[in-house]
Amino acid sequence: MPAVIDHAARRTALAEIAADLVAAGGAEAATVRAVAAAAGFSTKAVTHYFPDKHALMLLTYRHAALSSQARTDASQPESGGDIKALLQALLPTDPKVERDWRVWFSFWGLAIANSEFAAEQRARMRDFVAQIDTILAADRTCAHLTMAERPGVASALLAALVGIVTQAIFDPEAWAPERQVDAINEVLTRIARRADMRRAM
Repeated sequence: MPAVIDHAARRTALAEIAADLVAAGGAEAATVRAVAAAAGFSTKAVTHYFPDKHALMLLTYRHAALSSQARTDASQPESGGDIKALLQALLPTDPKVERDWRVWFSFWGLAIANSEFAAEQRARMRDFVAQIDTILAADRTCAHLTMAERPGVASALLAALVGIVTQAIFDPEAWAPERQVDAINEVLTRIARRADMRRAM
């Protein structure tokens, strides 16, 4: 009797291998052949899950996004939103988080010239801004923000996060984990002060 294959688990395992290859060597390093070799499978077995490089990168990107979603969901307390915990959960202070960011950076480079990848990236960014907005609404420390203000603040927080992460990954000696956390906290403090100043005018 042939062994039963858990295709979902195998797809996840292959996506993990592909993510490691992308993080170490960029998008060009994650070929179907390289994934097959790292997994100990034949190329034919791997093409069942990604028939070409395009499908491989898309699935790897989505896998990294799902990992990020699980990480941010786990950062939130049952009692309500915690925007600081959300942003800190995405700082590359952990090897897995750094790996996912490297996958995203590689994917962004491909998205510049590929409309499908660009649409995927645009949708993910909008979804994350919406998630930040929702958490801002539930975070008691952000109660001073109005419904009209929150979308702009959410976009600004995403931009700040990407900027901090980019510096941390490409200049790790200057951006120790403590500095990354301090930078996020400073951004949140500045946003709170700006909102208070507007109300005082």
